Amino acid sequence: MIRLDKICIWTLIVCFAGMIWSGSLVKPIDEMACYTLLAVGLMDCIVNHRWRAYLPLLLVIAIMAGYVVYSTFKGFNTLPYIVMDAIIELKPFVPFMVILVIKPQLNLTERRVLKGIAIVNIITVLVLYAMPAFRKFTLQLHLMFLGTTCFISMLVYLYSSIDEQGHVSPADMVAVLVMLVVGLGCARAKYYGEAVLAIFFLLLYRPGMSRGVKPGHWLLSLMVLVAVGMVSWNKFSYYFLTGNGDTIDPTVAETFARPVLYATSGLILLDHFPLGSGLASFASYASSAHYSSLYYEYGINNIYGLSESYPDFICDAFYPSLAQFGVVGVVLFITFLVWAFRPATRLLRLDPQRHRYHYVIAALAMCFILIESVASTMPMQTWGLLAMAIMGLVAAQAPATRAVQPSSVQLNHLITYRT
Repeated sequence: MIRLDKICIWTLIVCFAGMIWSGSLVKPIDEMACYTLLAVGLMDCIVNHRWRAYLPLLLVIAIMAGYVVYSTFKGFNTLPYIVMDAIIELKPFVPFMVILVIKPQLNLTERRVLKGIAIVNIITVLVLYAMPAFRKFTLQLHLMFLGTTCFISMLVYLYSSIDEQGHVSPADMVAVLVMLVVGLGCARAKYYGEAVLAIFFLLLYRPGMSRGVKPGHWLLSLMVLVAVGMVSWNKFSYYFLTGNGDTIDPTVAETFARPVLYATSGLILLDHFPLGSGLASFASYASSAHYSSLYYEYGINNIYGLSESYPDFICDAFYPSLAQFGVVGVVLFITFLVWAFRPATRLLRLDPQRHRYHYVIAALAMCFILIESVASTMPMQTWGLLAMAIMGLVAAQAPATRAVQPSSVQLNHLITYRT
């Protein structure tokens, strides 16, 4: 008997185990995980006839197919690269939506395996960053991946440590905080902001603390926001305001790529209203693999890192790529985030004490994706896939808004979720 839930779980376990190495040695691991989960969903639809349960995923695929057609008419890139971009852009949605339907549950062995991998990941990344020569010539890991690896490992460890009553043991909480502290070694402002939010949610947040208008709650929230702003301001200024503009070299002062990407994305949203410039046209890997003519149209093809001869900074932030989808795409993306987080809020309302940490994990995973997307394409990478999968595991525990017959009771079917 084929167990779809176990295929999902072990796909995520393998992906989590290969997270550090996905930067160079096993690059396709996130694509393989995504395709495996998509195949699981397809098998569930065909064998168990659960097409209706996958309507959100089918809708996303249909929207992306519509953008493929639209992009061919826009003509900023060729069809193969438009299709490539469509496949890449689907990656963040597949793990969340498939896991939400399959609803896999971790047994004790699987929880121990995940916790063990989390600890091994922390030790491994520390050893690798202690040997910069080895890291440079074998893995080519940027220092930022120390922070992202620690944060995702912390979330997985915390999720695997929640017992049936919703409690986390003091020893496990200490391990979670240690992982969080280790990540500070990446010396990245983005991670500092994520760490401040994590400390707030883990140590200070209590369900229901936002109810009422108590001065203490407002003061605490303000302090958290100020702390996040303080540790992130330098990077915010660089990404959105100055770039390399503070350099003493006047030739370099005009070549700050990220602020140019953000500024140009705003122009694209206005000029190509409401559906954007189309897939493989701007700030995406496909638009650099086969250079998009849109860069010439906006005169940014001579910017260092954005030129056809040196396009390394084109795929350097997620948010500018939303200009490809226009105002409609931005609205759809925000709608998806709100919809994806809603199950966690339902869990919290259902049983605040039992599901407090589930809500915290979903909130931190969402914050991780939103913050990292400022200056990386994290949603398209292994770390982003795992963050979406973690949100899916939390969302799968929430009660459905309407009754859906689980395939596990359909004994005439070969493929089931669990016995």
